[in-house]
Amino acid sequence: MNEAGKLWITKYLYLMKFKLKTAAILLFSVCTFGANAQDVKIDASIDSVAIMIGEQTGIHLEVTQNKNDVVRFPVFKDTIMKGIEVLGASPYDTIDLGNNKITVKQDLLVTSFDSALYYLPPFEFIVGNDTLHSNQVALKVGTYQVDTESKEFYDIKGIKNAPFVFDDYYWEVMGVLFFLFIIVWSLYFYKRWKYRKDHPNEIEHIAPKLPPHLEAMKALEDLVDKKLWQKGMDKEYYTALTDILRVYILERFDIYALEMTSSEILQAIKNKEITKSSISSLKQVLDLADYVKFAKMKPIADENELSIANAKMFISQTVEVETIDTVDAANKDQEA
Repeated sequence: MNEAGKLWITKYLYLMKFKLKTAAILLFSVCTFGANAQDVKIDASIDSVAIMIGEQTGIHLEVTQNKNDVVRFPVFKDTIMKGIEVLGASPYDTIDLGNNKITVKQDLLVTSFDSALYYLPPFEFIVGNDTLHSNQVALKVGTYQVDTESKEFYDIKGIKNAPFVFDDYYWEVMGVLFFLFIIVWSLYFYKRWKYRKDHPNEIEHIAPKLPPHLEAMKALEDLVDKKLWQKGMDKEYYTALTDILRVYILERFDIYALEMTSSEILQAIKNKEITKSSISSLKQVLDLADYVKFAKMKPIADENELSIANAKMFISQTVEVETIDTVDAANKDQEA
């Protein structure tokens, strides 16, 4: 065989070897892909196979696959087919089954406004370079019966007013009330300003509060003028007398004597820097008052006079020094 023949045979064998290698690679890929595709299981189901026009139902797509497989679900914009509208699609839900297996689920919400029996086409899923199809589902859409033979007609109903609900007008009501409050407050200040403008020389005179001992002395004088015990009202007389002393002790010594018993008042007053004679005067009044109010004792006139005198003595002996100086200074200013 000459050299040309040998060269031709060599080229032929090389070409055949290349073709066999390519075929082997393609066959291996097909076998591998086929194995992967066989590991993917697709299922489609529907909640209700029969609905009325305008009602909704759900379609459930489920894919069981290996974790490493890439499976693309079908994507719908508005419709699955003519007459079946897609209202929404849920996110993908992945469930791990173990043994390198997972399940991926998606729900579609669909409706229809045309009555018919729909055979939905199988749903297409892309696995690698191949396309797999789900099982087929059907949907029956019914319509409502209209009585066209009835001769009875009804007029259009009028507009019905909604019931009043305060919560619907809460902010409006609050706004009106706030506006009225601002108006009233503004009128009040305007009238005060105008009054002061029209009466510039008028000064409001507010009587200053008297010191505690003067208030008590004045109250005692008023009590004497009422002549209660002379009228046989002994209990009322001693009740008023002890109330005057209790208020004075509260304001002078900051002892809450209004709710204390006589013994508690005497015990508390002993902690203050006052003379024994002052305490003795107070004790005489409180003890006799308890006998009159609780034991229904009938004191004589001298005892009544002594009680009012001891009350005045207690007050005059326990006057705060600073208060006396302040009152004397005020009196001197008034005299000047």
